[in-house]
Amino acid sequence: MKNYKRIWYILSSIFFALILFVYATSTNYQNNSNVRQNRSETYTNTITNVPIDVKYDSDEYFISGFSSEVSVSLTGSNRVTLASEMQESTRKFKIVADLTNVKIGISEVKLSINNLPSGLTATVNPDKITVKVGKRVSKSVSVQTTITESQVAQGIQISNISFGDSKVTVFSDEDYMERIDHVEAVLPESDVISGHYTAVATLKAVDSNGTVIPSVISPYETTVKITTKTASSSSSSTSSSSTNYSSSH
Repeated sequence: MKNYKRIWYILSSIFFALILFVYATSTNYQNNSNVRQNRSETYTNTITNVPIDVKYDSDEYFISGFSSEVSVSLTGSNRVTLASEMQESTRKFKIVADLTNVKIGISEVKLSINNLPSGLTATVNPDKITVKVGKRVSKSVSVQTTITESQVAQGIQISNISFGDSKVTVFSDEDYMERIDHVEAVLPESDVISGHYTAVATLKAVDSNGTVIPSVISPYETTVKITTKTASSSSSSTSSSSTNYSSSH
């Protein structure tokens, strides 16, 4: 009887040991599977308004006609690296358009991704840009401003206007330069001239119809000074809806 009980105890111990072994092995396998699953988990975020770094000879050519920003979708398993690339201040990658071998005319250029950290993949939208490349030229162009009737307070008449820069240097390509009529000093639309007035205006090159022409202007803004007087009833009643003013006014 004692031998029977001893055998029973031994068999029971072996049986429970096997159960514990199977349980421990199963738990360890599940834990390892979860670790592998977590390690393989990926995250995707999209960044908008990422600037394009355009490589070209800016002394020789003038480029225009393309969108200067794209959207980039980043995918990776490292959330810290992904978060770093999402922020402009800590971003390492760049979207590059290489125009160093592009000839004068209109060309389609493939965008590339430079300095992307390892472990991340990126998709650019759009992945191409269409660029107009022209011979860079420059000339001195006079500055004007357009003042609408709604920008002048009732009973006020403009007597003189002057610019900090009556002429500025405009850079563009040969085709666009032929179309430029003058440089417009754009006053803030919300400003109403009710007396002597001074403001800093941004500049844009326009054709005779006021259509903006692609260009680079130096300086890109100028000071506008306006002196006024009280308008007579006859002059205020005959005022036009808008008036162009040059530095000689």
